[in-house]
Amino acid sequence: MPHSRPDRNLVWLTSFPKSGNTWTRVLLSNLTAREGIDNDRFVSIAGSISSNRAAFDQASGLPSSDLTDDEIDLLRPGFYRAQSRDALVRIFVKVHDGYHDSGNGEPLFPADCSAGAIYLVRHPFDVAVSYANHQGHTDYDRIVRQLNDPAHIMAGGSKAQLRQRTLGWRGHYLSWQRQDEIPVLTVRYEDMLADTAGELRRMAQFLDLPEAGDDALIAEAVAESSFERLRAKEDEHGFRERPEATGRFFRAGRAGDGWNVLSAAQRQALLDVNGDVMEELGYRA
Repeated sequence: MPHSRPDRNLVWLTSFPKSGNTWTRVLLSNLTAREGIDNDRFVSIAGSISSNRAAFDQASGLPSSDLTDDEIDLLRPGFYRAQSRDALVRIFVKVHDGYHDSGNGEPLFPADCSAGAIYLVRHPFDVAVSYANHQGHTDYDRIVRQLNDPAHIMAGGSKAQLRQRTLGWRGHYLSWQRQDEIPVLTVRYEDMLADTAGELRRMAQFLDLPEAGDDALIAEAVAESSFERLRAKEDEHGFRERPEATGRFFRAGRAGDGWNVLSAAQRQALLDVNGDVMEELGYRA
């Protein structure tokens, strides 16, 4: 995987898990659909997830199963450069990794192949409830520990996806906000719920999409991306990103569940670790 300077074809859609990443991909897909919206599909924009093991193996020519997670991280910047170099269109890459070093002083996500990053963030109380549902349990103490843990890791080892070091809820946010190599647009999940059209327009403007100024297209994309519509599609066709332990991927699509579900002690534990970032984002404690 060469290190020449490729075109900047990758857009990172980055978030801690269960913060609106998939919904954002659906919205952008429905906005940019060139041949009409396909009711049997959810996401049509080009791209995948940054931890796509099969794509990594194909690009590197190496079986990742023979490599350690640290060895894989050393190769991931080259993997992304190769994706960007070979792309015929802009690629949208879902990311749950924090912004961190690949192991040799180089960022895991190279700026020289990056068009920009949209950072999706959601109130940690609500993330905790949704993340537990995603994992198929209601052990919220365990989920709170994961959100608070700067060493929190998803996948890796022999699992289907490559290792993703989230850095915890607070660390994930700060890592992307403090880097200055890749332009970042921050979007709160709660603002997307309150004004979906306005936030989609902001994203389209940030990405310099030609659809950014078309109110009719934006309105149609929002209507097709409503949670009621997505739940109906999931019921009819299923959704391949839904974990087996989860009853439904598109579950509620609302804000405030954390206040009703988490205990006072669990909410306080999240506040103790993440309070400064919650305040910065305007999240009530």
